[in-house]
Amino acid sequence: MPSASGQQPGGKASRGFLLLAFPELDMQRDIVRKLAASAVLSSATASSPRNKKQPQCVIMFHRRRLSVLQYVLLGIFFGSSVYLWTNRMNLNRPFAIQLLQNKETEENTDGKPDIEELIDDNNSVQPIVDPLSANLCGEATVPTVEPVGIEPFPEFKFDSDEDVDLNRTLDWLDLWNDDANCTKYESRVLKPGSYPQVGALVSFPGSGNSWLRMLLVGITGMFISSVYTGEDTQFQSKANTSYQIPVDCGCTLLQKTHDFSLDAVLYSLPEANRTKTLEEFNGKGILIIRNPFKAIRSYRNFDFTGMVGAAPESAFSGTKWDNFVSRSVAGWETLATVWIRGLKQGGIIYYERLHRETRSELKRLLKMLGLGYDKERLECVLRHTADNSFKRESNQTAQTEFPYTASQRLLIHKAIESVQLALKERGLDPLPIQYYDFFNITPEYGIPT
Repeated sequence: MPSASGQQPGGKASRGFLLLAFPELDMQRDIVRKLAASAVLSSATASSPRNKKQPQCVIMFHRRRLSVLQYVLLGIFFGSSVYLWTNRMNLNRPFAIQLLQNKETEENTDGKPDIEELIDDNNSVQPIVDPLSANLCGEATVPTVEPVGIEPFPEFKFDSDEDVDLNRTLDWLDLWNDDANCTKYESRVLKPGSYPQVGALVSFPGSGNSWLRMLLVGITGMFISSVYTGEDTQFQSKANTSYQIPVDCGCTLLQKTHDFSLDAVLYSLPEANRTKTLEEFNGKGILIIRNPFKAIRSYRNFDFTGMVGAAPESAFSGTKWDNFVSRSVAGWETLATVWIRGLKQGGIIYYERLHRETRSELKRLLKMLGLGYDKERLECVLRHTADNSFKRESNQTAQTEFPYTASQRLLIHKAIESVQLALKERGLDPLPIQYYDFFNITPEYGIPT
């Protein structure tokens, strides 16, 4: 039926469709408004007098009486909107299209995949991809960084029988003083400058550095000095001479250090440099790591009594002990992570493994040092590993067996996790926590045993 203006009811909607075909005119709001007005007019014209008396809100529910053309135009409008939105969002093909294509492929092969298509050029069968589990967008490629390994020391051949100089031959080796089969082996200082790039034997205090030094002197026949003058670097020779070995003589295999330069880092001093000692040794060294629960307690004993002996029980409680633990945990973690990440030549020795698997660990250590070994000499070292004058006397009656509080244990656990992460970054073996005493236990903080 024609309207009062002489136009068909769908005239204005037709005009809206023309505008919709040109979205650049940006007149969508006018189109919707005119469509709605046309729908109301059409509904009011076609209704009976009884319906005219109904409130306006009721008339709004009779929009289903729109003409067929108006319904078609509304469908075109919403369809165009969806199309424009997907175009602007730059979406990929819908997943349903992919499923339909897979279905067509299955129908063409009677539900069975083509065997020839599953065999590649190498005659190997390719797996069938399930479209429901396939990632159509592809997986993001994350660049992986291969861990940089630690190279061994350059190969070094040491002839213990060449150029025997009693002034450079050690007159002390308590590994086998009373063993006639082993006293024929000697250890000496090298000729000055013959080993110019000395490596570090670095560890946190109380980690068995002196014990490993003695094992290495015995098995290699080369003296290992210390960077700390006056500690035990007074070389006693078989010529009855005694002298201080210069730090930069280039005449020893390794030099003991605890890298106390890191203390400046812990206290945020102006001269702080995390890699100062590491750079002095050009990233060359052997790092010893011990269970921090045991190393810190041993360091506390050293703080009171020196190389041997034990601290009183009162040294393991109170504010001073708490401060000592806090500083020591930070020092243990910092030293380990700095050297793990910075080592270029050498390797890492775990005290607990060295103590339990001495033979295999010493062989592994010699490979790190670029050295061979004498089997009989190795047997002498293994027979006398307990003859250690630096082994601390136990004092169980005067010390608390486990002196750490819950908060101190939590602090140590977190330091261990940090070192484990550094080891993982370098692709190295993790800490042997299965051998760690006291590593169990902080149920108060939810740490599992």
